[in-house]
Amino acid sequence: MKPDSPDSSKLNSPLFGFLVSTAIFALANMPFKYWQFLPTYADFRISAFYPVTAGLFFGPWGALGCAVGNLIADLFGTLNFESPIGMLANFLFAWLPYRLWHTILPLDHHKAQFISSTKTLVKYLFIASFATASSMGFLSASCELLGFFDFVAFYRPVFLCNLYFALFMGTTFFLLAARFSPVSFYLPQNLYASEYRHKYYLVDYVLCAAIIGSIILRCALGDRENSLVYPVFFADLVITASVLILAALPLRRGSSQGIDGISNGEPLKLQYSDSLQTRIVTAFFIVISANTLYLIFILLNKLAALYDGAQYAATVVPAALRMAGILGLVSIFVLVIVLSWIEKKISSPIVKLAELSNKFVESGLRAEIPNYSALSGEIAALARSYQKMSADIISYVSAIEAHAKREEREKAALETAARIQLGALPKPLDDENFSLASFIRPARTVGGDFYYYVKLDSDRLLICIADVSSKGIPAAIFASEACMLVKVNRELPLEKAIAKINDELWEVNDEDMFVTMFAGVIDRKKRRLEFVNAGHNPPLIRKENSIAWLHSEPDLALGIFPNMAYHLNSVDIDGTFQILLYTDGATEAENIEGAFFGDERLKSLCESLNHIPDGSAKIAAILNSIESFAKGSEQSDDIALLMADIRQ
Repeated sequence: MKPDSPDSSKLNSPLFGFLVSTAIFALANMPFKYWQFLPTYADFRISAFYPVTAGLFFGPWGALGCAVGNLIADLFGTLNFESPIGMLANFLFAWLPYRLWHTILPLDHHKAQFISSTKTLVKYLFIASFATASSMGFLSASCELLGFFDFVAFYRPVFLCNLYFALFMGTTFFLLAARFSPVSFYLPQNLYASEYRHKYYLVDYVLCAAIIGSIILRCALGDRENSLVYPVFFADLVITASVLILAALPLRRGSSQGIDGISNGEPLKLQYSDSLQTRIVTAFFIVISANTLYLIFILLNKLAALYDGAQYAATVVPAALRMAGILGLVSIFVLVIVLSWIEKKISSPIVKLAELSNKFVESGLRAEIPNYSALSGEIAALARSYQKMSADIISYVSAIEAHAKREEREKAALETAARIQLGALPKPLDDENFSLASFIRPARTVGGDFYYYVKLDSDRLLICIADVSSKGIPAAIFASEACMLVKVNRELPLEKAIAKINDELWEVNDEDMFVTMFAGVIDRKKRRLEFVNAGHNPPLIRKENSIAWLHSEPDLALGIFPNMAYHLNSVDIDGTFQILLYTDGATEAENIEGAFFGDERLKSLCESLNHIPDGSAKIAAILNSIESFAKGSEQSDDIALLMADIRQ
């Protein structure tokens, strides 16, 4: 059944089930009260389509509704002394299917279910047929015991009429109601809270056999006037007593916890199975019901002119029902065979594949793959494709997991390397003579940009910034080598230090990388900046209140050729002095239109920040401006900034 909707609680109440069953059964009976094929007590029973559905949907409340609905309908034409017995018989007509469905012929370890397979369909048809036979047998036997009418004359046509509509229209109605109705099935909760013990229900099978055997015996004995009194009385008594005892037996037997037990206090609910098999059953029964009903009316119309009213009712109607019933039973037999074949060859493999797919996903793509070698045709091809797909997915997932583990290890290693690389940068410097502010952010986890500064003595400060031509791990390794060489050669004259660094980088440069570098020494005492520019971007300097580029003839980048000469440049420092070193990741930052931040924008920005004396604040402002410009674009290159001030 479909999950409960927010407004379905009232639809699932006992009162609703009782009122609906009363109304449907009464309204289905009333129009046919005057169409009787046995005068005064046997009307055309189209209403027989409903009791089995009422019992399975609403349980005792649906059965009680059928009883009351039958009594209400009798008020419109056939109310007599037999009406109370008819009321009880129709109660049994709905109650017995509910009672027997949950106790006999258990399927799937007595799991709560309705029509979803060939086995459940056969069980439904058997129980519907038995409920029709036993309830009409009870009515016929009881009335014969009380002397109202003869069993055989009444039972045969009434049973035939009720069975026809219960099996064909009733099954169709039940399947459609289960599919489209928002009402939940009424389930005996206590029964499913106990473990099912087959031996407890042997008496049910014995009573069912006694009822059917007694009905057959009574029909074989013939009319009461032409039969022995005691066998007739005995058969009627067995039928009546067996039906009542079967109906009165408790549903719950035993007290052990059930395998489908309700251990958490939540009521057991039955979900409608909208499976391929259920749809096929529904479609077949709609066709069978429509065809047999059409056949009945064709026969009735054809034979209407051959008989008068009484003879027509007593002869033609039962004959039409019998012929249509035979055709319908043959159709059902063929349907069961076809459904069994479809279920074996198509439905079950597809359901199995669907279940396996869910299990395959739920188990983390590690479920066992079954063997479908016994299948043939398109389903076998589908199964083989599924097997190959599953094996490929498992292999692919294994490869992905292994790759993910490797990436995780590599990521951890890169993060460690990044921490080491950042930790190797010089610590902040801010004393009475110099103040430095810096920032670095690689485009990847590690990068090829670095800066370095160190006080050579109390009045001299070495500053350096560099950019390796590559990115990522190779650039980071090459940058670490270059930074180490700067530290080792920092005491040499600047131009000789840079030349030595170039030679040593060339010796280890198997990957043809290069390093652009700007290195300078700020001499506070001499008021001079000496520097070497090895192919790097020119710095911006602030002298008094003006911003200018520190242009010079750049030398070749480091690591390309050996034995290169590098030239020392110098500039005098007058008054306030500040220098900004940067890598091209700052000026070549791109926005979403592909435009660069550019040198002129950087210079204009520095001019607008002249009123800010603090170097850290200026670095933060420059970084914010670059990020705002490039918002929405991925960082394509490492960014490094270094700003040095001489304190007055």
